[in-house]
Amino acid sequence: MRVRLSAALFVLLALSASAQEGPRPLSDFVRVIEQPGVGEVLECSIREYTGPKPDAKVGQRMFGGMGAMMGKQKPLPPRPKIVLVSMIHFGEKAFFAEVREELAKADVVLYEEQGNDDMNAMQAELIKMATGLHFQGAEVPHAGNKTWRSADLTQDQLFRMLGIHPDTMKRMQGMMKGMKLTPEMLKANPQMKQMLPSREQIIAQMRSGAPSLGEQLGGSVGDVIIRQRNAIAMGELTRASYEEQRRVVLVYGAGHMPEIEAYLRGPLGYTHDSARWVKAVYADPEAAEGQQSPKGLPAGSRWY
Repeated sequence: MRVRLSAALFVLLALSASAQEGPRPLSDFVRVIEQPGVGEVLECSIREYTGPKPDAKVGQRMFGGMGAMMGKQKPLPPRPKIVLVSMIHFGEKAFFAEVREELAKADVVLYEEQGNDDMNAMQAELIKMATGLHFQGAEVPHAGNKTWRSADLTQDQLFRMLGIHPDTMKRMQGMMKGMKLTPEMLKANPQMKQMLPSREQIIAQMRSGAPSLGEQLGGSVGDVIIRQRNAIAMGELTRASYEEQRRVVLVYGAGHMPEIEAYLRGPLGYTHDSARWVKAVYADPEAAEGQQSPKGLPAGSRWY
């Protein structure tokens, strides 16, 4: 009979163990650089990790005297390579193209929720109109991908934990569907401008080390947005790390990565191998059009 540890147990393990290893700074996952002739560019990291070798003696010790009865066993396969893809929600189209290319190499993709397709399409239209950037939910869709697994709260769960009835959000979605917004309307609406930061604002917030949304809200709301979602991601990462996979990719907001990565290096015993930086949001939209990645794609990004 196949025995499977519950997701709840994995979450408890993640919460209790994550503090054992100190987190790396956020700048290891998302940063702003000054590129000569281009200007400021926000970059996101893609980091790879190798797991520890399986040790059969651990299990034998756990079973005590009965361990000797196990005899010689087949060696376990290596634990999968784990890749952490740091994300922001608004970005250049080519950034998302490069992320999709990375995800296509994975046996399993663990992802953060981005809402339903209708809402994502509406958000993408607003973001494009207001900033010229693109939206993660529309550019990296997860529907129909059989090897992709949610490592997050559902949208309904998140709203309920924040004290919002899901029907309220559905009504708002219906209202937005009926609205015919124009760039002029967006520019004239201060609330909408606050919700849709410009390229310069995104980069300035990152450069100044401004607190994340979870840190700004604090208390129980911040705990839901950051820590409780991190626990779910760490639980799913634990489960995948003990499966017979070759490559597991976690694609998640950069603001979540310091705690998740500390758990990966600490309790899970993984070792950091390499990191590469993907050019993300350009302060100058004309520079974004002219820059190419090594694979012939302009770089991209998003706000987390």
